[in-house]
Amino acid sequence: MLPDTQHIQSIAYAGHRCLQLQTRHGTAVLALHGAHLLSWVPTGQREVFWLSPLALPEPAAIRGGVPVCWPWFGKQGMPDGAMPHGPVRNRTWDVSCVHADGPDCVSIELTPCTTPSPDDPLNRFASDLRLSLRVDLDEYLTQTLHTHNQGADDYSLTQALHSYFAVANASTVRIEGLAGLRYDDKLQGTSDQLQTGSFLLKNACDSVYQQATHSAQHHYTVMDPEGQRQIHITTKGSQSVVVWNPGAAGARTMADVPDDAWSQFFCVEASNAWDDSIMLGADAHHRLVQRLQVSPMKQ
Repeated sequence: MLPDTQHIQSIAYAGHRCLQLQTRHGTAVLALHGAHLLSWVPTGQREVFWLSPLALPEPAAIRGGVPVCWPWFGKQGMPDGAMPHGPVRNRTWDVSCVHADGPDCVSIELTPCTTPSPDDPLNRFASDLRLSLRVDLDEYLTQTLHTHNQGADDYSLTQALHSYFAVANASTVRIEGLAGLRYDDKLQGTSDQLQTGSFLLKNACDSVYQQATHSAQHHYTVMDPEGQRQIHITTKGSQSVVVWNPGAAGARTMADVPDDAWSQFFCVEASNAWDDSIMLGADAHHRLVQRLQVSPMKQ
């Protein structure tokens, strides 16, 4: 654990050992368990992330905030017994670097702890990969997931920053920036569907939008009219984006989601999944980045 400084403090939050980052632009809370971003409150605004009050204790993955899914998404490319969304969200991370640039910007970098055991999933399936997560807090909140393949063989990498954005009413939320993209609907079992216009929730959703980056970056906006705000998401190194909400029926099957909580969040996940996996060559690097900003709804 780091010694407390003016801009980074060790705290307990939601039952976890955490680091709180603070600048004049706001505060963010990062759990050492999973390098899991639990909270971000821009100055003068309210909480940006939803965190389940029924989240299971460690070593279970935390429900809500921003889980790190790596080095596979779901169980893509893995045997049936593999941990869903990879093992790093279920383990402790170490702080490897800190930079506090006065009251305007704080940066922190963490790496997941590993064990010498050959049964460790990272040793079994991704022994040559090295991972770090950097969080920058200034007028934006930026997360950078950096993967380095130190081996001699290619690795097919899938991953996501599985953000749970807090909204007033998921049924009235619109997501902009998806129009014109093709997607696979996992609930309906359909593929290569075309998104036309804004995304609107119909009962539940679990859709993977493919080839989402036509340029160096892409921008999405979560429009929350009842909450009177917009959440702006800019991604880099993200070939796909996942949009997920379990709906009322799905929430009832989840032990760590209250039955009525489905309407309080919307997941928009910067990712590389399904056909948009990253083939990471020997000594190659990849950075998955999302930058977040919040603004009032335009009247």
